[in-house]
Amino acid sequence: MVNRLRFRRASRRGGLTHRHGALLSTYGETQMTHAPAEIAIEYEIAERSPRRWLSTPRARGMLLLAPAILVAVLFSIIPLIYLFQVSLTRESSFFFNAEYTADNYLNVFGRYRSAIIETVYLAGVASILDLVLGYPFAYILIRKIRYREFVRTMMTFPLFGPLYLAFGLFYVFLPTGPLGGVFVLLGVDIAKYLFSQAAVLFSMAVFTFPFMVMNIGAALANVDPLLEEAARTLGAKPWQIFTRVLFPLSWGGIVAGFLMCFGWNLGVFVQPQLLGSPKEQSVISLQMFLKGLVQFNYGLAAALGVLLMVMAFAVTWVSLRFSRGALGA
Repeated sequence: MVNRLRFRRASRRGGLTHRHGALLSTYGETQMTHAPAEIAIEYEIAERSPRRWLSTPRARGMLLLAPAILVAVLFSIIPLIYLFQVSLTRESSFFFNAEYTADNYLNVFGRYRSAIIETVYLAGVASILDLVLGYPFAYILIRKIRYREFVRTMMTFPLFGPLYLAFGLFYVFLPTGPLGGVFVLLGVDIAKYLFSQAAVLFSMAVFTFPFMVMNIGAALANVDPLLEEAARTLGAKPWQIFTRVLFPLSWGGIVAGFLMCFGWNLGVFVQPQLLGSPKEQSVISLQMFLKGLVQFNYGLAAALGVLLMVMAFAVTWVSLRFSRGALGA
C-alpha cells in the first residue's frame, strides 16, 4: 500500500502516465523507462473500478440465472432430497422419532409390482392410441388445413386439466347424458363402459393427444413437401411415401411425442379414480394417495413417489434427447 501511494505521488509530480507497463515523462525530453512488474500490477488493480466485473457477459448471465437457480433449489432440489429422506423411514416415524429402513423399497418392488405394471401398461397403451390417431391428424393439420392456428387453439382445451375432462366424460357416458339418445339409436350400451379400462384409456389418450400432435406436427413442418411430390412423380404409392419419406424424416417427433405422452400418463390420477374399475385404480399415484393421506404411511408413500419421479425423469430425458428442438417448437 505504501509503495502504491508513493508511486501515485511520483506520477503526479513528474507527470507520468502508465502505458502498457512503461512510464512516459512529459517534462523535458521524452524518455521510456520500464517500471517493475509488481508496481505495475498494483497500479492496475488500484485503478480498476470495483463494479467493472458486473459489465462482463458471464457476470450478467449469472445475475440473470440467479433467481431461477434460487427457485429451483428451494422448490425442487430441497423437496426432492426431503422426499428421499422420508422414503427411508418407517411409516410416519419421520415426524417423531425417525426409524430408518430400506423395507419401503422392498415393498415397492415386491408388494406393489402389480401397481407398477398397471401404471406402465395404461401409459403405454394410451400413448400408442395417441400415436395412431395423432399422426394422421398432425399431417392433415400441417399439409391440408388452412386455419391451423384455430385448430391448435381448440386442441388446448384438454390441457385445462384432467379433472374437467374426466368429469365431462363421466357425464357423457351416463345413460341419461347428452349423448344417451344417440347411443341408444346406435344400439350401444354405453353404461357398461363407464367404469372400465376402455374409458380410462380413452380419457388418458384425449388428455395427452395435443402433445403428440404438436411434436409430430413440428417434425412434419420441417419436411419439404417437394419430397413427397418427387416420390409421387416417380411412381411411389401413398404407403411407400409414408414408410420411405415421411416416417424416417419425422422419426424424432414421433419418439418425442410418444415419450412425452407416456411421461404425462405415468402420473395419471383422476381418470382411474372416476372412470376406472378397481384394477385401474391400483396405479402408483392412487397408491401414494391411499398410503400417505389415508393410512398415514408416509415412508411407503414417499418411496412410491421416488420411484414415479425416477421413471418420469428418465422418460423426460430420453424425450429431450430425441426431440432435438421439436418440443420447443
